[in-house]
Amino acid sequence: MSIQFNLNLLQNGMHFISKSLETIKNQDEDLKYSLINLHAGTQLLLKEILFQEHWSLIFSNLEKADKSKLVSGDFASVNHENLITRLKNVVGVEFDNELLEKMEWLRKERNKAEHYHFVISSDILKSNIVKLFTFLIPFINLELVEKGFLESEDSTYLEIQEYLRSFDDYIEEKMIVIEEKLEEIELLLDCPICSQQTVEFIDESDAHCYFCDKNIENFTTQYIEMFVDTYSHIKDGGESPLYECPDCDWDTFLHLYDDQYICLSCGIRPTQDDLTTCPGPRCNERFVFRNESKMGFEASFCENCMEYFKDL
Repeated sequence: MSIQFNLNLLQNGMHFISKSLETIKNQDEDLKYSLINLHAGTQLLLKEILFQEHWSLIFSNLEKADKSKLVSGDFASVNHENLITRLKNVVGVEFDNELLEKMEWLRKERNKAEHYHFVISSDILKSNIVKLFTFLIPFINLELVEKGFLESEDSTYLEIQEYLRSFDDYIEEKMIVIEEKLEEIELLLDCPICSQQTVEFIDESDAHCYFCDKNIENFTTQYIEMFVDTYSHIKDGGESPLYECPDCDWDTFLHLYDDQYICLSCGIRPTQDDLTTCPGPRCNERFVFRNESKMGFEASFCENCMEYFKDL
């Protein structure tokens, strides 16, 4: 029994890219298939963006654009140079120069592998493929996922990302690419998806991972489930490692390390010097901001305990 396939440009492109990863760790001639499949996949993704603008743009000769030929597949599609030009000038895509350079390298090496004499070190080949991926994933997120052409939960795309997150060569190269950006961020949190310390956390609705190249939805919940062992603390008779925030009152205030605290809801990040515990009768020593007067530090009370004193 034969199986009928119905793959559009986008699905076909993602499958080729996924296939390219199956041979990327090889040291023999099979590594060339990573090159060939990755080139096919990236070309299809770029053509999908062009297709979304207008179907005729993927024809090499716009004057011969014909829907019946599009359906049958009997036409010459746009070449790489014109593809990039149309994406820039017609669609308004802004390419990272590094991505353009790596795609041009990919095009030339693929032509050698398919049509000419192909001689290249496996280490150099793998290194350039990995570098291309570090710029391709952000491009896919920006131009396909954020614009609604590709679902963020697409199974093939998830498989690609999961593979790359466990691929040491990719991790090393990606960290080099984002190193300068990470140095600008005062406090970085671990990512519950990739486990890299590459998340810039602003508040519960704004947490961006520079390794994953995307905003992490439900970051607070995912972070707590992944990194905060509330069960073990309570099971052994201790207290929860999550405290009530002195600013927003949510039970998402966490001691990170040394003297650093953070609220995983509102995003405040005081140090130990900014905090004290309320000595009042109602709150069981809730964290509060330390008050400072001309005479030095003075007692700081939470709102519940202050209400108690007012009622006396």
